Amino acid sequence: MVMRISVLKLNHGELISLSKHITTLQSLLQFHAVTVTTGNSTNPFIAAKLISLYDNLNHPSSSSTLFHSLPFKDTFLWNSFLKTLFSRSLFPQLLSFYSLMRSSNVLPNHFTFPMIASSYAHLLFLPYGMTLHGLAYKVGFFSSSSAVGSSFVSLYSRCGEMNNAVKVFDEIPVRDVVAWTALVIGYVQNGESEMGLKCISEMYRVDDDAQRPNSRTLEGGFLACGNLGDLFSGRCLHGLVVKNGIGCFLAIQSSILSMYCKCGVPEEAYRSFCEVIDKDLLSWTSIIGVYARFGMMSDCVRLFWEMRGNQVCPDGIVIGCILSGFGNYMYVFGGKAFHGLIIRRHYVPDEMVDNSLLFMYCKFGMLSFAERLFDPCQGSIECWNFMVAGYGRIGKNIKCIEHFREMQYLGIRSESVGVVSAIVSCGQLREINLGRSIHCNVIKGFVDETISVTNSLIEIYGKCDKMNVAWILFNSLIFGRVTGNFWAEEADALQA
Repeated sequence: MVMRISVLKLNHGELISLSKHITTLQSLLQFHAVTVTTGNSTNPFIAAKLISLYDNLNHPSSSSTLFHSLPFKDTFLWNSFLKTLFSRSLFPQLLSFYSLMRSSNVLPNHFTFPMIASSYAHLLFLPYGMTLHGLAYKVGFFSSSSAVGSSFVSLYSRCGEMNNAVKVFDEIPVRDVVAWTALVIGYVQNGESEMGLKCISEMYRVDDDAQRPNSRTLEGGFLACGNLGDLFSGRCLHGLVVKNGIGCFLAIQSSILSMYCKCGVPEEAYRSFCEVIDKDLLSWTSIIGVYARFGMMSDCVRLFWEMRGNQVCPDGIVIGCILSGFGNYMYVFGGKAFHGLIIRRHYVPDEMVDNSLLFMYCKFGMLSFAERLFDPCQGSIECWNFMVAGYGRIGKNIKCIEHFREMQYLGIRSESVGVVSAIVSCGQLREINLGRSIHCNVIKGFVDETISVTNSLIEIYGKCDKMNVAWILFNSLIFGRVTGNFWAEEADALQA
């Protein structure tokens, strides 16, 4: 709606009130013209409001032009413009303008520091972030603002420096939920989910409403429970969500669903899924994935059709989950039927779908189908290893070893599933020299040494009457005895 302004003698307070009614670009341009004719266009508050309005109406170039046209820019105006860049996640540009701000001898304040620290965190610019941390101490904003302290907790945790994050957190004089949440999320993102849950427990023990967990904190808690498979703690947090009346938030609903899926409880996961009002692709993927993990393939297919009926287009991850489920539980008829559906519906193939199809047919032992899908030139590491395992599964030992040797020749890294199949095939053919060469690669670290790899090596040495080596491997597996000199001699002998 176009504004009609009949009185041009308006002060800046009246103009600020008038700006609240601007919803279109046309009314904004008219308002901007009024600020010019009334002589208020260079007023910092009016200029900041104009910058914000242009950005809100998706005209960032006008915000930039207006900002550059201002003769005098104080910290307030700089913050207004930096905020427009921050809201669009334009972190490199934001940091460039921050450098201009500092070169103009304008000091940042408690609004500036969190934006700059967050930008450094997103770009993982830790050294610059540490310099900013020193500046915050120097100008005295660190001790006077919890938001500033919290932003540095996030910075250090995002850059993997949890010890520094904890030190910063301990130095915050007045902690609030924002500071605690930054610490919780930091622990979870850095693989210390147990510490994240301990922080949430501590927040509830503190008798301070300002430090009570909010929805963002609980999202981190659910993620921690899912990572740990801690169903009991997850249910407790779910109860707190219901008690506090925040279960209607989409982010919370998605976090609860993800937690139950990771904890492997399909029934509770499905109940949480039904409570999600706005089901997006991630929600559908989570519930279909947990059903596929437990071999409930009829439910997977039913949910797949429900998802299509709700106008949600499946991606390669959803289709890959279903195909992998068919393969893991050897549902041959269902897997082939679903493959036919993919072809008939003209779903665009991607690497995830191709890998899953190859995996499924290799698990079925239908190598003729897998060979048609496999492209040696474009095959991923997973595809090569699936093929090796597939040949070994159906007893084509020579083909398995040939494929494995071709991988080595092409410099493709072998994964444990392929290595185990190759070693077992060597044992079946009594090819002890090739088995020892694979063992040499394990010793040198070219192949990951897993329990299954060690077990298969014990088996081949036992079959080939090398019981002394098999016994040493057994001791290293059971008792953790590392016989480094022995393995070094073995590797040298193989190279000789």
